[in-house]
Amino acid sequence: MAKATYQREQQAKRGSIMAKTKKQMGVQQILLHPDKETEAILTYLCQQSGKLYNMGLYLTRQLFFKSGKILTGKFDLCYEESISKSLIAKSLPSTPAQQTLYSVIEAFKSYKSLRYLWFKGQLKDRPSPPKYLKGSKLFKVAYPNCGGQKPKIKDGKLVFSLGLTVRRWFGVKNFSLSFPSNLKGRKIKEWTILPKNGAFYLEVSYEVPDQEPVRQDGNEALSIDLGTSSNLAACVDTLGNSFLIDSRGMKSYNQYWNKQVATLKEGKPQGYWDKRLDQVTRKRNHRVRDGINKAARLIINHCLNNGIGTIVLGWV
Repeated sequence: MAKATYQREQQAKRGSIMAKTKKQMGVQQILLHPDKETEAILTYLCQQSGKLYNMGLYLTRQLFFKSGKILTGKFDLCYEESISKSLIAKSLPSTPAQQTLYSVIEAFKSYKSLRYLWFKGQLKDRPSPPKYLKGSKLFKVAYPNCGGQKPKIKDGKLVFSLGLTVRRWFGVKNFSLSFPSNLKGRKIKEWTILPKNGAFYLEVSYEVPDQEPVRQDGNEALSIDLGTSSNLAACVDTLGNSFLIDSRGMKSYNQYWNKQVATLKEGKPQGYWDKRLDQVTRKRNHRVRDGINKAARLIINHCLNNGIGTIVLGWV
C-alpha cells in the first residue's frame, strides 16, 4: 500500500510539473518559391516520405487486420526488419524518416479514439482505418529543431541536411531556404516541408511567449449565429451591442473559382487536374482563409475591448 501511494504521489508530481511547463505553440505557413534545383529536391523528399508513410501504414494495417491490435507506440521488429533496412527509408535523412513513421502512429491513435466513441454510441458512422496516400503520393517532411540533423542558419538561410545516402547517390548533401525574418528570436520547435495544391510550404512550429492573462467578465457573453447568405456571422452581446460580418466578398470569389474550375475542366475526363487548377484553387483557399481569420480577429477584439469572457456559437 505504501509503495502504491508513493507511486501515485510521484505521478501526480510529474503531472503537475508537465502542466506548469506546457507552452503555447504557434504555427506559420510560408509559401515557397524555390528554384528548379531546390524544387526537384523538395519533390524527391516528399515523394520518398509518401512511400515510407504507405509502407509503415501497410504494416500497421496488416497488424490490425490479422491480430486486432492497434499500434499506438513505436514500431518494433516490423520497423527494424521491414522498414529501416529498405531503400525507401535509407533515401531519407533518419530524423525526417522517423517523423513520417510517427505520423502513421498518430493516424492510428486518432482511429482508435474514434473507434472507442463509435463503440460507446457517441459516433453515428463506424470509422475506417487510415487509408493509403493516393494521387501524387506526396507527404510532409518534418525536421525537428533538435538533434544532429536540425536545420542550421547560415548567411540568413536555413540549411537542411539530406543525409549520407542521398549524398552518395546524387552528390548533394543539403538544400537551403530563406529564413522567415518575422521569426527571428523565436524558439522554433519544428520545420516542415508541406506539399499542398501543387506548391510547397514551409510550416514553422514555435513557442509563443507567455502573456499576462486578460481579465474578462464571465457574466458577459457574445452570441454568434453563423450565416449562409450575405453575412458570415451575426453577433449580439449582453451589453446591447450587435454587428454583422459581411461575407459577400468571399462568396463572390468562391463563385468565380467554381466558374474557373468548370471552364478548365470542360471537355476533360472525370478526375482531371493540372497545375492551372492547382493555382486557382490555392489562391481561392488563401482568400477564404484570410477572410475567416480577419473575421475571427474582429470578434476577439470586440470581446477584449468590452470585457466579454464568454462566446456562444450556434451550431446545427
